[in-house]
Amino acid sequence: MFIGGLNWDTTDEGLRKYFSQFGKVEACTIMRDAAGRSRCFAFLTFEEPASVNSVMVREHFLDGKIIDPKRAIPRQEHQRATKLFIGGLAGSVTSESMREYFSQYGKVVDATVMLDRETGRSKGFGFVSFENVNVEPLLGFGNLEIDGKLVRTLFP
Repeated sequence: MFIGGLNWDTTDEGLRKYFSQFGKVEACTIMRDAAGRSRCFAFLTFEEPASVNSVMVREHFLDGKIIDPKRAIPRQEHQRATKLFIGGLAGSVTSESMREYFSQYGKVVDATVMLDRETGRSKGFGFVSFENVNVEPLLGFGNLEIDGKLVRTLFP
């Protein structure tokens, strides 16, 4: 997993301990600059892939900050993916519900609703990445409706 929005003071041990409540943590590394200062994000691997699902269904607070865990996408998959910007999302749309909605059009590699760091609420837009899907029919405004609201889709 990719874990963003970390506090400067979060340690590898603290991060590992927090995420251990969701399953056995295999590896956990906070990325640091050349001077050894935290870059405020980390990569974490669970022994069981199902643990990732447990993490994705709730909001997370660590060391006084809302943190932002996401499924990490292998580089090879990321390079083959087609990414779309999705705008005008209803506040009720989550990353998981957006993934479910767009999976009717093909294999969704990633789906992320962007959240306000302070409030944790949706910013009303997000991104969806597909693997080997012709996205042309999805582009524009008024072609798709999610949670009762028409959305705009375009290349970022």
